[in-house]
Amino acid sequence: MLKVSIIIPIYNAEKYLEECIRSVLCQTLKEIEVICVDDGSTDHSASVVQKLISEDKRVRLFQQGNQGVGSARNLAISNVKGKYLAFLDSDDYYLEKNALEKMYEACEISGVRAAVCLHWCINGMIKNVEDDFHELRGNVILDYQDYQMDYHFTNYIFSSELLHENKIQFPNYYRFQDPPFFVRVMDKARKFVTVDSCLYCYRCPELELRFNPEKTVHLLHGLIDNLHFAAEHNLDILFQKTVYRLEYEYRDIILKNIEPGNLEILRLLMVANQIICHQKREPNYIIKPLCMILLYINQYETKLLERIREKDEIVLYGAGRYGQAFLKFLKRNHLFEKVVYIVVSDLKGNEFCIENIQVITLHDLQEKAEMLILVTVREELQSEIKDYLDKNHYYQYEMVKDEFLYAIANEN
Repeated sequence: MLKVSIIIPIYNAEKYLEECIRSVLCQTLKEIEVICVDDGSTDHSASVVQKLISEDKRVRLFQQGNQGVGSARNLAISNVKGKYLAFLDSDDYYLEKNALEKMYEACEISGVRAAVCLHWCINGMIKNVEDDFHELRGNVILDYQDYQMDYHFTNYIFSSELLHENKIQFPNYYRFQDPPFFVRVMDKARKFVTVDSCLYCYRCPELELRFNPEKTVHLLHGLIDNLHFAAEHNLDILFQKTVYRLEYEYRDIILKNIEPGNLEILRLLMVANQIICHQKREPNYIIKPLCMILLYINQYETKLLERIREKDEIVLYGAGRYGQAFLKFLKRNHLFEKVVYIVVSDLKGNEFCIENIQVITLHDLQEKAEMLILVTVREELQSEIKDYLDKNHYYQYEMVKDEFLYAIANEN
């Protein structure tokens, strides 16, 4: 059996790929294999690997359609021949040439099934792999229960048998797929040994550029996975770390990727909040991203009221449920008297009033310079009304946000 299998998922990585693979082949531990999985690259990544295969038969290549890094790593895990395995991203590289050898020997001598390097390199700066380890030296056996790490899994080697016998794989998320995998492996390994060396050199990407709404959903799934796992396995340190990541580390990314009409991020935040409330035994606890969303709604309401107060007269476009809810909202804020008309698209020959305010069509409306038209209809109707207002040269209008209309219509 080979000693270590190094797994490298690849997607359009030709810029750094050769440097990455050669850094592994230069390791003093020679009984290794490098398993590259091309996850549907559209550049010349596969050709780079083929070239290196012609030079060194320890390199292997698998190819699949684009399914994500988790799927690529799982394919490699099912094909490893090494007693231990490690993971390397295709734009990173190994630094100290004897690091893998030291980690392998530490596992073999200690009899534990995972080893970690105490240092790693980020853009040329050597750092501690975990702040918890900064006072430790090499060849110390530690218990996962005492640390409960969830990050930096690429600084470790793991027993291949450990993964296979416990059927541990990566979830197929586009973001935050590493921590759920890592904590499950380490919980099963229980103990790990430290090696005073620097294996991994990591190129830092711009974190925010790696996220969009879909990937933010996957991030939340991964965080929820770890909240569930920590709660079920009494991993209190891991639970608190995960709450911190949700409330602080990823808070801004979550908020920036919330889209109008897409409630999945909000739904997942509520799932996470429920888990945290239960675990903390604080039924009224609200996680910070949800608080920020509520604050955003409050800020929107404040700014909307400011704009209305600046106008002498306002017109509501919409006489349905949302429009009437908005009238009540104006009454509560003592702005009802500013409403001069309610506009609808079609009166169908009927003249009527709502709260003593005349209902008219847009054709009958004479726009004034200081008059503001507030469109208070469902979002799916707003686009058509906007086009109509623009076509008829009405420029003093504002689409009231659908989320806000929904909130005031359902608050009772």
